[in-house]
Amino acid sequence: MPGAATFAEEEKMFDVNPTHNPKIFGKDSGWVEQASGFWEASRGIDYVCAVDENVVWAKNYDGSGAGAAVQEFTRTIDGGENWEADVIFGAPDEGDLAMIFGLDADHAWVPIHSGDPQGIWATTDGGDTWTRQTTADYNGVGSFPNIVHFWDENNGWCQGDPVDGYYEMYTTTDGGNNWIRVPTENIPAPYSGEYGVVGYYDVVGDTIWWGTANAYPLRVFKSTDRGYTWTAADTPFDSGAYIDVRFKDQMNGLAMDKTADGVGPIAETSDGGATWSLISYTGTCYNADFDYVPGTDNMYVSTGVFTNDPLLQGASYSLDGGHSWTTWPEMEGTQLYGTDWIEGGIGWAGSFNVDEYTGGIYKYTPGENLAPGAPDIDGPVSGSAGTSYDYDFTAIDPNGDQVQYYIDWGDGETEWTSLAPSNTPVTVSHTWAAKDDYVITANAKDEYGLEGPEATLPITMPRNRAVNMPFLQFLQFLQYHPNMFPILRYFLKL
Repeated sequence: MPGAATFAEEEKMFDVNPTHNPKIFGKDSGWVEQASGFWEASRGIDYVCAVDENVVWAKNYDGSGAGAAVQEFTRTIDGGENWEADVIFGAPDEGDLAMIFGLDADHAWVPIHSGDPQGIWATTDGGDTWTRQTTADYNGVGSFPNIVHFWDENNGWCQGDPVDGYYEMYTTTDGGNNWIRVPTENIPAPYSGEYGVVGYYDVVGDTIWWGTANAYPLRVFKSTDRGYTWTAADTPFDSGAYIDVRFKDQMNGLAMDKTADGVGPIAETSDGGATWSLISYTGTCYNADFDYVPGTDNMYVSTGVFTNDPLLQGASYSLDGGHSWTTWPEMEGTQLYGTDWIEGGIGWAGSFNVDEYTGGIYKYTPGENLAPGAPDIDGPVSGSAGTSYDYDFTAIDPNGDQVQYYIDWGDGETEWTSLAPSNTPVTVSHTWAAKDDYVITANAKDEYGLEGPEATLPITMPRNRAVNMPFLQFLQFLQYHPNMFPILRYFLKL
């Protein structure tokens, strides 16, 4: 059995015999428990594919401890108000779903491994019927399908472990009716014992990344042309890691070691995955799953499912690209597994059900995000050039989010402040280099990137030397005593 299957079983050992622990949420918590629709108890959702705010597909596994192979999925078309679970009829009895990819409410694909036959199954009617796409073979010695992805109804790509000395990947331009294997010369050769992992990948535009396992160094593979040609880059993770990736855009992303110990390490890239460096982060980054939240400046979410330690169960988020993490306190001690997020800060995280009507998945919906108000600017409006002055910037965010300030000093210098609590003054020092009139312009941005209106403060640095009072009094004296001019001229020899 290929290593990917071995890891899939190992990972599930940490998630069996779950306890249902529904939360009593506050009105502003954002997390709501939903019923996944699975009729057998302890079905764990380890992979979620959110298409939009209404359509979500997910797949499960047997979390009871029995380790039974299941071929079940669930789907919602109303944002999770109702989930409809079903079986992939025609799938092999011993087959396990590696993941599920949903394109819309009707079209979805799944790679199925470990059964006979293995391969890619597709539906075009919302999951009522499924068909195996036979030209993505996945039945050679060592075959093991891990991933499938589609950009539209026609163009897709799928990935499996090495067979015949190179990774078994296929592309299609007709929805999977005909899959063509990517030739060996287009793919870096696998390291000894190296393979891919079920569902560990990400896509931005036409670019694909996926991580490897069971080799050293661990690598991230990349294609910029929808899977036709590939490169690979080493990562700094230790031997034995299983690497998953999520990207914010074409250049910036995170990689996580998802071995079953409850928390990351994670690494970051800013050059599209060519180089990676480990992050020494603060807070708790769970490693059951993680995702980038589309449309945000740099927000990622992680989930924790580790059975043996409630402290490693829950969800956390990072607003700075993985360098610091904050847990949702209301979710601490709740097992959360596969997660997927869409624009608007909406996300789903899989859990374990009690029955068809109780539990199995959680949904997060943020409250309305309002922009911060225009900041108050407090500080001296005149003074001396070359002197440093302190200015306080204070903005109120209606949601209570942290804010940072963009400051244009009006003299060619600009700067951003760090995030700070709403309605808390932030003091910034500035030195005016020359005598002139300036206008400070500033606005506030909340932690999710929403900017508020500008505020201004005019500044005057006097251009002329001040005239002292004794000299003014002397001029006034001469005005009222003009007969003193001849005497003054005599003494001054004018």
